[in-house]
Amino acid sequence: MSPYKSSIEALQQLLHLGIPYGKVSGKRENGMVDCQITKTSKDIFYMRNGIECCFIEVTCCDGTQYGLQAYGEEARELYREAHRCVMCGSPPREPKRSVIVEETIEGKQYIFDSTRCALIFKKLVNVMGEETPILMTV
Repeated sequence: MSPYKSSIEALQQLLHLGIPYGKVSGKRENGMVDCQITKTSKDIFYMRNGIECCFIEVTCCDGTQYGLQAYGEEARELYREAHRCVMCGSPPREPKRSVIVEETIEGKQYIFDSTRCALIFKKLVNVMGEETPILMTV
């Protein structure tokens, strides 16, 4: 039995808090290991029985990988949460129709809802350094 109420809660926990520090060098100051989304469903897909499904893979800097799956309404919510813009926090308006910009910055994959948000984020990283993503989640 999972300690999480939903896959969205599990995703938020992994991305914002991380996992307890083990034997890795990539820990944050709070003693947690940094995690990021490494694979997402490009779209919500439908199973043979017509139920919506979404899959997200999260990888932490210690190499631990988590697979999150959701079905039905929760699949739509998980998709929106996973494709939320890093810069402004906006979820995609409609799957299949929203423009999602994926950028790799300093070896990490980020998702933005527009090229403007991606450009602003790149400039912040350029000025503030690698601490920018951590500061944005606080």
